[in-house]
Amino acid sequence: MAPTRRVTVAVVDDHDVVLSGVRAWIDGDPRPVEIVDTATSIDGLDPRLAADVLVIDPRTGGEPAFERIAALAAAGHRIVVFSERAEADLARRAELAGARAFVRKESAEGQRRLVEAILAVAGEAPAPCEPGPCRPRFSEQELRTMRLWLGGLTRAAVARQMGISEHTVKQYLARAREKYARAGRDASNRIALYREARRDGLLDD
Repeated sequence: MAPTRRVTVAVVDDHDVVLSGVRAWIDGDPRPVEIVDTATSIDGLDPRLAADVLVIDPRTGGEPAFERIAALAAAGHRIVVFSERAEADLARRAELAGARAFVRKESAEGQRRLVEAILAVAGEAPAPCEPGPCRPRFSEQELRTMRLWLGGLTRAAVARQMGISEHTVKQYLARAREKYARAGRDASNRIALYREARRDGLLDD
């Protein structure tokens, strides 16, 4: 459940236009989110400010910053990775580093998804859930679609390999997310879907 108090956010991105855009998104959103710091590098964050959530571009400075993200996560920070790239490998690395969510910058619904991810991460409270009752049932096509997409293929490549349309691929992925949601498990973005599918043993190691 999203928190009712105001959630504070610090944003790290090496492009001023992105920082300005995210600030405009959040300032114009009626939900209780407030940016308290922005920086063009992780080192540029104000250590005196304890933001509830850090939004970080993993390629700030040109090189992947997953070691730094892992250190921040280990120190107790809640992190949303905000990336212009959407490869499954990036989502996996972000999840393994301890990020709580992965949002793609270029998404048509990037603003809504970013704010939703921030609120979800700030209000995270893992609930006890037995694997049996909480595990959704998927069709063979839904399973194959998830495995291929979460394994690194684009939706277009999944469609070609399965011999279906890209629209159908999107529908299968949407159904998978919806089934997890009905089971009370967040799979609203790629990293979350990867985490839940791996938790259920649906993906090859």
